[in-house]
Amino acid sequence: MSNLSSTLRGDFDHYLRLAQRPEGAPLWRMFVNPRSLPVALIRCARALEQGPVSLLAPLLRLLVLWWFRVEAPKGVDIAPGLVLPHPGGIVLGSARIGANVIIFQNVTLGARSYDGAFDLSTRPVIEDDVVLGTGAVILGPVTVGKGAQVAANSLVLCDVPPGATAIGVPCEIRERK
Repeated sequence: MSNLSSTLRGDFDHYLRLAQRPEGAPLWRMFVNPRSLPVALIRCARALEQGPVSLLAPLLRLLVLWWFRVEAPKGVDIAPGLVLPHPGGIVLGSARIGANVIIFQNVTLGARSYDGAFDLSTRPVIEDDVVLGTGAVILGPVTVGKGAQVAANSLVLCDVPPGATAIGVPCEIRERK
């Protein structure tokens, strides 16, 4: 349980920094904030998978999907610091999401074709400190590098180098100068 609380603390403190509020607010506040609650519930579902009440995990994921329109499949590995500023219409179907990632509404991460088995080799990897703009779609076995940004409504089908920006459909890569 301490691993869950430290991960929740990482998520909530990243949210508080972005909201320009003092870090270290009581963790229970994460569960009454509509911007942090879906992340907290996703984390709780992941923790329940290993416990004696593992049957509750899919029910909790279903609640997150129904209530917030955020799909977080069982196989996705999410590091601490995930922030969903405007949850809604988000599919987190990636192999891994790094630390301190910001994902805006209507973002889709997933395979390029139907993958009911959730094969991680067909899924994108999102590294640390990435920002995914509204409506971004990232498909297939690509990597969005550390500190990269994907502009709103962009389609990413190739790797995005660290610190670069992907923009357009299909995306063009713009390196930072």
